[in-house]
Amino acid sequence: MSLHGTSRSSALRRGLVALATAATLLAGGLVVAPSAQATPLVDTSEREGTVVTTRMQAKGSVITGDVETDKLYPARVTYWVNLDWTGGELQSFDGVVTLQRAGARQVRTFPLTLNAAGDRHRVIELPGTITAGSYRVGIEFTATVERRDGRLVEHTVDLNNAKTVPVQRWSMIKASVSNPTATDGRSSRIKGEVFVLGVGADGDLTWDRMQSGTVRLSYDPDGPWEDRAREVFVRNLTVSGAHGTFFTRVAARDRWWKLTYTGTSQFAPAVKWLPQGDHSGCGC
Repeated sequence: MSLHGTSRSSALRRGLVALATAATLLAGGLVVAPSAQATPLVDTSEREGTVVTTRMQAKGSVITGDVETDKLYPARVTYWVNLDWTGGELQSFDGVVTLQRAGARQVRTFPLTLNAAGDRHRVIELPGTITAGSYRVGIEFTATVERRDGRLVEHTVDLNNAKTVPVQRWSMIKASVSNPTATDGRSSRIKGEVFVLGVGADGDLTWDRMQSGTVRLSYDPDGPWEDRAREVFVRNLTVSGAHGTFFTRVAARDRWWKLTYTGTSQFAPAVKWLPQGDHSGCGC
């Protein structure tokens, strides 16, 4: 993600292409490489017959931990950078990756080096009780390209606050269905709660009950092992009340009920499967 020019004015940001902001969220705070369909943010700097093209992608992760042992696994921000140049040979590169939480004034910088092909992939760990929210990832660098006539052309790129990724806290759903083996259409009640990982000032980890939010109810006869092509939406449920519960009534059928907490910018989505009928050994 780069911008050509020497200032941060909006006039110099016309080279940007929008980058999808979906985060890959894995237990343990791990982040995987972007899929082949992911669209990198691209910028092109053109000066005196030379062109420097920058591509960048970034991903956030989930803050997870072991509540029983108070072991916190750090959140991570992963970035991928690719630099291409034409019109000469790249002679020097000096740059940093910037990271800033939305609403905060502090900007953290991390040295950026490229291999011979102009690539770099790195995971930035955010240890401790890092604050969940949106984090802006940017690049600042100077690249010098030597033209065939020996002239040196300097490209200064300052792309700050260009890509925003979520860093979220782990969440989970606890739920049950009454009459779990019934399939005769009788009334069954689905009831549950949503919890989010809490990190105390002293480092203690807890599961805190949420008192608001939305849980999507759907079902799939094939359960969590299929490709979800048969998933059928039923209704949205509201998390509310002093104890932060949600509930609804359904007709008992031989199917898998799926509860999906939709999440927020700070709290990660969560899924819970509830089998109804003969689904022994469900592992859900």
